[in-house]
Amino acid sequence: MNLKISILAIGLMVFTACASNTNTADKKEQIYTGDFAGSPIELSIIQLDDSSVKGESRHRGQVSEMSGKRIPSDRGYVYHLKELGTSRFEGTFDFELDTALNLIFGSWQLADTSGKSEAILYTLQPQLSE
Repeated sequence: MNLKISILAIGLMVFTACASNTNTADKKEQIYTGDFAGSPIELSIIQLDDSSVKGESRHRGQVSEMSGKRIPSDRGYVYHLKELGTSRFEGTFDFELDTALNLIFGSWQLADTSGKSEAILYTLQPQLSE
């Protein structure tokens, strides 16, 4: 009887650990880099909590915090992240992370739409570890 209880307890612990950590690859910081309107950009996904996302964009020496949502898609996840700064150059990143290709495809739109502004399209890849 004690053996049955021990096996049941071990099984419950394993199930609980798996259920609370279902997607460990999504929990670590993810950094994507590439060309953005002729200059390098880096997008960092720093924190994922279910569907909410926090991160940073780094472009031309500027660092902007971002937050928003992600939802599952046929190819991976769709993200909608707004830069949180007060600069007139802040905007919104809308992109899809294709998990099979491990690439980001998306657009960025300036938040201040009072002037004429076109969306910037980009493709980013994971930053290689050093």
